[in-house]
Amino acid sequence: MAQPYSLDLQVPGNKGYDGRTDPEVHVNTNYGNMMMIGVSDAVMCRAFYSTLAGRAAKWFRTLPSGSISDFATLAMKFMRKFVTSKIVRKPYMYLEKAKQLEGESLSDFLVKWKAAVGEVEPMDDATATHMLHISLRAGYLYQDFILHPPTTYEEAFRRVTDYANAGEANAVKRSQEVGTSSRKPIGRAEHRSGDDHPRPRTRPGEFTALNRSATEAMQYAQSCNLIRLPHPGQDGPDKSKHCAYHRCAGHDTEECTHLHQLLEDLLSIGKLDKIHRGSHSP
Repeated sequence: MAQPYSLDLQVPGNKGYDGRTDPEVHVNTNYGNMMMIGVSDAVMCRAFYSTLAGRAAKWFRTLPSGSISDFATLAMKFMRKFVTSKIVRKPYMYLEKAKQLEGESLSDFLVKWKAAVGEVEPMDDATATHMLHISLRAGYLYQDFILHPPTTYEEAFRRVTDYANAGEANAVKRSQEVGTSSRKPIGRAEHRSGDDHPRPRTRPGEFTALNRSATEAMQYAQSCNLIRLPHPGQDGPDKSKHCAYHRCAGHDTEECTHLHQLLEDLLSIGKLDKIHRGSHSP
């Protein structure tokens, strides 16, 4: 404490630490700021007192004379004293709970994901990218990560964000077009449940040929925020068949006329140009 220092020394950064927040964050921030202005280790120890308040300042005053040899020792004692205020990070596997839910938009998923990432322990780039990938629902974006793996987490997060922004913009554009058309919206919330569909307007044999299965086309439409699955329907008599759209037994997804009609409607307004035969398959 007898170490002299310049009278015009301005201690930057966070001040008034009173023992109620993470001590490690306070130490790291203070250390980095003091390193930037180029003071000695002894001055750094003395100036540390000016960043404290309340019980933290009282603790500093109780340190025995000669007990602190350098800033590393002071920092260690400080963090041990206020260890109960340290933020305990969860293991990265906690991110399993932040997976994208069925029908959840990418925008809503990203809000949840960013909050969860802030609660977990630090991860390396590859782990963070992997956890983000497996948290996405099956669909075009998930498949795109496999076909074109991102090289960094920053790139992976940016791609998901771009898809989310594009989906939101697409939804706004679609609502504008629907507002000027007599066609009933094909919006996510407007879908009726599986047992309340109108008679298909296109005969099964007249549906546009697709360059992928109906299931894959449905997943692609979901990834683009174009459709939302209806409530699960009631099982039909044939339990050997299952429909991924109605989420019930009774008929196959590929034979589901309601799904084919929905895809046909989206194709007719140019929303699924990539999935009709003759288009390039991603």
